[in-house]
Amino acid sequence: MKSENKILFDPGYAPLVIDSIGQVGYTYYMFCAVPDVKLKRLNFLHIFNKLQKLLKTNIAFYLGCLMWASYIKKFDNYQIEGNKLFGEDCKEEEYTSEIDFLIDFIENQLPRDCKYYQSKKYLPDERYLPILKTYRDFLVLNKGFVECENTNQIVLPKSIKQLSDNEKDKLNEKIEKALANKNVDELLDWYNLLFD
Repeated sequence: MKSENKILFDPGYAPLVIDSIGQVGYTYYMFCAVPDVKLKRLNFLHIFNKLQKLLKTNIAFYLGCLMWASYIKKFDNYQIEGNKLFGEDCKEEEYTSEIDFLIDFIENQLPRDCKYYQSKKYLPDERYLPILKTYRDFLVLNKGFVECENTNQIVLPKSIKQLSDNEKDKLNEKIEKALANKNVDELLDWYNLLFD
């Protein structure tokens, strides 16, 4: 993950989440495309469970990105390798659209649908919105990573803890364990390492 004065942009998350990232919106769009309300009501629990799993993986990935960024800030002026976004020309709404969708989906759409299709109140995992809102800040502060060429250029949001080098090493241990287990979802267990 690191060599002399170089460190990877992605420690290895991409192969584990490639089938999940962006799928919340697609799955929900397909559900909404069904015109029959009775059929939707019958299928809602199945779709809801699928959406819950996808949300968990997406949000665990975003937490993992925050963890990785916090860890690599330990290395002064290391070149970041593998940042495919570097040098791209994109606007804020382009790199925040997925996060904005997820925030709105959890705050507004899922509660409405749960109430309508199941007459139940939706209570999201209390970690989800702080992670998503912090990750959104992280994207904006770093301009979608289009200018992040080295570790000194990474800006961390104030909403995450400032960590000692030992605490950063602990983050890296948790990241390595999740990668070894091929399960980014378990990163959510370490939420308190970054958030109060």
